[in-house]
Amino acid sequence: MAATRKAADQTLYHLSPRGFWKKFRDAVVVNPEISSGLPIQGIQRYPPPGSRPEKYSTPATKASDPAQNPYWKRDVRRAYPQLSVVTQTELSGLLIEHHEARQAVAAPPTEDDPRIHFDRTAGTWRLEDDDGNEMEYDAAKGAWVSLLSEDLLKAQQAAYSVAGVDEETPAAPVLARTKKRKEPEDYTSNTLGVEPEPSTKRGKKAGNGNKPERKSKNTAVYVTGLPVDTEPDEIVERFSKFGLIEEDDQGEPKVKMYAKEDGSFSGEALVVYFKEESVMLALNILDDAELRLGDASTRMSVKKAEFGNRHEAGSVEGSGEVKAHEQNHYRKLGEWDDEDGFGPSITEEDKTRAANRISRVVVLKHMFTLQELEEDASLLLDLKDEVREECSTLGEVTNVVLYDKEPEGVMSVKFRDPLGAQACIIKMNGRFFAGRKIEASLYAGKQRFRRSGAGEEYEDEGDEAEGRRLDDFASWLMTEGD
Repeated sequence: MAATRKAADQTLYHLSPRGFWKKFRDAVVVNPEISSGLPIQGIQRYPPPGSRPEKYSTPATKASDPAQNPYWKRDVRRAYPQLSVVTQTELSGLLIEHHEARQAVAAPPTEDDPRIHFDRTAGTWRLEDDDGNEMEYDAAKGAWVSLLSEDLLKAQQAAYSVAGVDEETPAAPVLARTKKRKEPEDYTSNTLGVEPEPSTKRGKKAGNGNKPERKSKNTAVYVTGLPVDTEPDEIVERFSKFGLIEEDDQGEPKVKMYAKEDGSFSGEALVVYFKEESVMLALNILDDAELRLGDASTRMSVKKAEFGNRHEAGSVEGSGEVKAHEQNHYRKLGEWDDEDGFGPSITEEDKTRAANRISRVVVLKHMFTLQELEEDASLLLDLKDEVREECSTLGEVTNVVLYDKEPEGVMSVKFRDPLGAQACIIKMNGRFFAGRKIEASLYAGKQRFRRSGAGEEYEDEGDEAEGRRLDDFASWLMTEGD
């Protein structure tokens, strides 16, 4: 036992192999060309330790090098779980898809019901039953749910409120945290002697004076120069051709006629429209126009109304009443068309043609006489320029044609949109020009008008008349130059 212990004490243990094992390590285990024999840092490995290895990537280490592969010939990649990799772009797409799917509103199965409408403010379908109660369609439940109005909601809050407790005041812990979180002081020279503004992030709400006032739409026009015997019905009839007039709570049109101190009519009135677009149309056509067509003494001045107070136009208070008020007017706006007096009278045959409602061509009659064209060769060009310039104030004009072979003095004006054509009819119909009363109407598609150089049946006569007219125009130019 003692000899064995002595032999063990005298045995030398080497940390690095020597002799045969050194030669074996140098020749087999460690290859100096690919490894130094020392473990490399993890950041220099590919792929980095702990990352997801690719399916068909090259081995990260050499199996014959224990310095790089501590597990020798064991392939540790087989123990990795199969993970799903989602990039940032794909994740953003999934989140956006989910968000849009939540916002998608399913249409109710009975959306063809006239009582159903889509509320763009809330983004839901609404139903108003026969009793006047408003309901909302719940896509998750697939059923109609009663909608609480603000008045009913306030009544429920008042029923469950506690006496002496302000519901808008934050709780005590919230106020304590608010006191600790003071706003950082600004020590710049521009703030010396200036009191800091109260913070409105927490605590009680700011007063009504700090709230930005919402800008309301101005839908009123101010009319002056009206005759003293003007009736309210005359104003309503004249101004209702350019838009739906706002109504008060009693259903009467909002037309206010101002009186003098003695009680007589001052010739000034205020007309309130439902849509703001109607104001510009009324300004362009009715300004410096006649209240009673053909009577020059009834010429009036129309301008956009200016209010010192935004409530002066008589706005309706209460969100519930405003919503019902607007829905009623939108319904009337959809029913308001040519049958309500917009433009000239329409025959039964014209009503059956949908093209009349979208026509962009206006036919003007009694604009000239054939004798005037023969006497003045320049009248054709001058008249077309005057009509184009006059109609351009109502909309974009694309073409003006003068039919010089029509005894009725026919001209046609083509607009870019139907609204300009409607405005032209209202302004030109019944107007006097050179002592003649103009007739303005929409082109129905059946009329055929004649002019020089147009149509095969008039080719010979048209060429002869056109040549004679050109000769007259050339001679007129020569005499004008002299």
